[in-house]
Amino acid sequence: MYALAERAQVMELVQTLPDEQIHYVLNIIQSLSQKAATPRCTLRGRFANYANPSLRAKEKEAWAIAAEEKHSVR
Repeated sequence: MYALAERAQVMELVQTLPDEQIHYVLNIIQSLSQKAATPRCTLRGRFANYANPSLRAKEKEAWAIAAEEKHSVR
């Protein structure tokens, strides 16, 4: 992920920071790791319980039928 030289530079920088700023940086790192631990929720996943399996076959051709109806000559 990061080169060893970059890690060393970060460690040198952290050692020069006052305690208050070090705690601030640690809080940020902890909040980032907590966000990464929570699973991402997608709209597809949120609405999965509303899916109607009997309509899935109709969904495949729904767009084509709608486009045909919209652009048909009346």
